[in-house]
Amino acid sequence: MTESTLPQSFKIPSLTIQEVHAIRALEVGEATAYQQRLALDCILKKLCRVYDQHFIPSSDRETVFLEGRGFVGQNLLKFMRLQPEALKALYKEESKNAT
Repeated sequence: MTESTLPQSFKIPSLTIQEVHAIRALEVGEATAYQQRLALDCILKKLCRVYDQHFIPSSDRETVFLEGRGFVGQNLLKFMRLQPEALKALYKEESKNAT
């Protein structure tokens, strides 16, 4: 299947060389602060398409697939922006379940 015949839900905007290097550096734990931000921005916006419209009028399956990608991005955003009180509650729940 060529890029032009791929279903809409499989298409990913082109990543720059800097973005690829940033993701690779993130994986091995050697990303600079700039690379960390670049990788996360790329993951959220290009790979998870968190800010895109996921509805594909001609295909329920593609819509669902895109919603799955968006779900991952939304959860990343949720935990990155978690308020301190909610984080404390998570720690408390985790320590309660550990015993």
